[in-house]
Amino acid sequence: MPRAVVVWTAFAASSAVAVGALWLAAPARRVDAGLERTPSEASAGALVGAGLAAAPRIAPRDATIDRTRWRAIVIHDSRSPAGDLASIERRHLDAGLAGLGYHFVIGNGQGMDDGGVAVGYRWERQLPGAHASASMRAPRATRANPVALDAAAINRSAVAVCLVGNGDRRPFTERQVRELAALVRALQTEFGIGSADVLLRSELAADGSMAHFPATEFRSALLP
Repeated sequence: MPRAVVVWTAFAASSAVAVGALWLAAPARRVDAGLERTPSEASAGALVGAGLAAAPRIAPRDATIDRTRWRAIVIHDSRSPAGDLASIERRHLDAGLAGLGYHFVIGNGQGMDDGGVAVGYRWERQLPGAHASASMRAPRATRANPVALDAAAINRSAVAVCLVGNGDRRPFTERQVRELAALVRALQTEFGIGSADVLLRSELAADGSMAHFPATEFRSALLP
């Protein structure tokens, strides 16, 4: 065999080996069931100044978006150290609800990706939530809600977002809060919801303080 052919054959073989090694070394992209997008890759740091996550998908898949219904946003926690869309829905079914009561769930790395946003069926179909208990009542009248809302009205008109975790016991992750802020800002923009109508569950009921939620920092990242 001519020497040139031998040299080029050896070069091609070594290149193929090198490309294969790089392909094997590349990290596999994780895909979690129920997650609608990959969490933002913003570096760790304070919510304000570190940059907010990219706006998430809020367009529902199974219905036309209802721009007249949604007048407020209520932020809940799962009251558990871990969870995902399916486990939270099982709890709600056991409690007698017709499926997951929240519209969105944001993971903390325990059961869902840290900062992963899952969209519930109620949002996909533009259905009222099932997240406000009988004892809940909006604490004040606002520009969007001239009359304080009772639990039934909160379920009908408020987007429910649940953070996996227990805000009474430990902080939420920085990525969770960044993704929450991005989601809330997207909802504010879409529906004209002012920051006064973004409420923590602890503002509606006295059965949990969410003491570890960074309320001041979070609110500073919202639209007015």
